[in-house]
Amino acid sequence: MSRPKPSETVTRYLLLSLVAVGTLAPLAIVVLTAFKKPGAPVSGVSWPRDWSWHTFSSAWHAGQFGAAFRASALISIAVVAIVTTASIAGGYACATMRFPGNRLFFYVLLSGMVVPYVVLVVPIYIEFQNVHLLDSYWGLILAESGLYLPFGMFWMHAFFSSVPRSLIESGNLDGANSFRVLVQILLPIARPVIATLMMLTFLSSWNEYLVPLILDGSGRIQTVSLGLASFQGQHLTDVPSLSAAAIIVALPAVMIYLITQRSFFRGLLQGAIK
Repeated sequence: MSRPKPSETVTRYLLLSLVAVGTLAPLAIVVLTAFKKPGAPVSGVSWPRDWSWHTFSSAWHAGQFGAAFRASALISIAVVAIVTTASIAGGYACATMRFPGNRLFFYVLLSGMVVPYVVLVVPIYIEFQNVHLLDSYWGLILAESGLYLPFGMFWMHAFFSSVPRSLIESGNLDGANSFRVLVQILLPIARPVIATLMMLTFLSSWNEYLVPLILDGSGRIQTVSLGLASFQGQHLTDVPSLSAAAIIVALPAVMIYLITQRSFFRGLLQGAIK
């Protein structure tokens, strides 16, 4: 494989730098705006004269983000646990076992990726109303888990299908049943793929807006997305406070991404190659 020419390398890095600047510039503007005093007028891009951390504390208390963070964390963690467990079990079964209706079952689950979930929210609302799951944590957890499960099944099925059959057969020859093969042989090599699935599921649940809006009509459970929307409606002219609130809501997702980025990209690459 020939090395790229110096001019090609320079052009490549120049394009990547331009894309990075274009991506980070809006974020930098939001951060600079958030450090201005609450209620300060904002016209264009300007450097804060007096850096104020009070904007963040003011937005935190005014938007009641403490309760919103607890609600979103509880829902997101539960959704990640359910989707990850069900996706591993279902993907493993559909990829390595043969039973009547195997492929039909898998394709029915995959149909959830084709149908826009916006179309499914109203039927879910009607069904949950009949079983008294509206305005409850369990209602939001089950609804989001069902909406994200098709992708999780597809993701894990693709990985387990790519595992050499000889690896599974060698475990069976050693006396391991299907459960032991999954736990002791396949899961250790699937860690990057599972970590990527968990991260994508957490980010989707953390940023979910439509499902809590519809299934929690009373507003008893305030997630971070609903809290940010409510805060925005009350502080339309307070741009520094809006910027601070947006950073507060996005910060957990950014931190999780930074912590798990190696496993995340490794899992993405494995999924693409498989």
